Order: sequence, then C-alpha cells, then structure tokens
Amino acid sequence: MIAHGYVPNNFGTSIVVPLVKDRCGDVSKLANYRAISLSPVFAKLFEACLSGKFGVYLQSRDLQFGFKKHSSCSSAVYVAQQVIHYYAKRGSTVYLAALDASKAFDRINHTIIINKLQSRNTPMCFIQIIANWYGKLSATVRWNGVFSRYFDVFCGVRQGGVLSPLLFNLYVDDLLVNLESKKLGCCVADTYVGCIMYADDILLLSASIVVLQSMFIVVLVVGLLLRPL
Repeated sequence: MIAHGYVPNNFGTSIVVPLVKDRCGDVSKLANYRAISLSPVFAKLFEACLSGKFGVYLQSRDLQFGFKKHSSCSSAVYVAQQVIHYYAKRGSTVYLAALDASKAFDRINHTIIINKLQSRNTPMCFIQIIANWYGKLSATVRWNGVFSRYFDVFCGVRQGGVLSPLLFNLYVDDLLVNLESKKLGCCVADTYVGCIMYADDILLLSASIVVLQSMFIVVLVVGLLLRPL
C-alpha cells in the first residue's frame, strides 16, 4: 500500500452510531446526539504503522498540547499560570481570551491537508496514501439495527483514526506560526507564549487589549480554513 499509494476501499468506510447525550433531555432533537464512527481495525493498525514511519513530518508547535506524548491539559494550564505569574510579578496586566472552534474536526478541508503535507516536503508516497484514503471516505448510519444508504464524506478528519489527531494539529499549526511570527501576545524572555492550544481549544494571552484584538483577527483569518469548500 505504501509503494502504490493505495488503500482498500473498505478502509474508507465507517459506521456512524448516534448516541444520546442527555437521556433526560429531548431525544427528538438532533443536537442531543453524538455521532460515533466505527472503522475497520486493520485500517487503524495500518495507520499506526504510518504514524511510526512518517510521524516526524506531522509535528506541530510546542504550544499545541493536544494529542502528544508527555503532554496534557494540565501542561497547558501550567504554562498559562506561569505566564500570568511572570507578567503579574512585573506589574503588568494579562488579558485572556478562551476560544473553541465549533466542530473543528468535522470542518477540515481535505485539499488543504494535502497542500500542507506538500509544503512540509512530506514523502510523496505518504501524501498519495492520504489523498487516496480521504478521496474514498463514506459512511452509513446504524439506528436500531437498520443501516442507511452509504453517503460520501467530503470534509473532516476520520473520527477515531490514529492519524486524525496528527493531521488536525498539522492543519491548525499555521495559527501558531502566524501569531509567533508577528510576536502577537505574551513573550517570556525570547520565548513566545501568546497562544496556547489544546486540540481545538485556544487560549490567547496578551498584555495589551489592542494586541489581543489583533490576535482575534489572525484567528478569524486562519480559522476560515476550517470551513469546508
């Protein structure tokens, strides 16, 4: 599969099972359901092999704490606390803005993923595999033992996929790159700490409310990439 940049068609199929979020709530409302996707185990095994072989090309900035070894939400909170302590000790105010990208994982544009992989000089065999794999995504909904017709999936990373968190981090890494290159937000010595991310949760830190507003603009511009074409 690596040599030919091809995966079996069944690797792209998944079964979507709607689960009720709140059984005491209104079960007739769509918002009260969470969709869980079931995919072939062999596909996940192959993804694990790809992650071990090509994971070095999918690395993201240190300020992204989600889906990484020896990193957790507590790590992100600790960094935020230390930044606030650093500025407060020097008599400066720190403004914070907490953002959450709505359904970010489901809005990823497949074409942009491929372009970002190419910009990192990722081996062509891996790019071809991802392009082939994401070009044949389809799903069926299972409800009370009954299956719907299969439908094509044109955006979003594969739910439950081993590579999906890495591809998501790669996708949103440009936000950290843009903010850091412009030095928008807090810095400790020469280290940029103005934006802390945990997956799709974003925390902006700035000593100036005007700068914080500029950071919002960058987030909005880069965030447009999360919308499917």
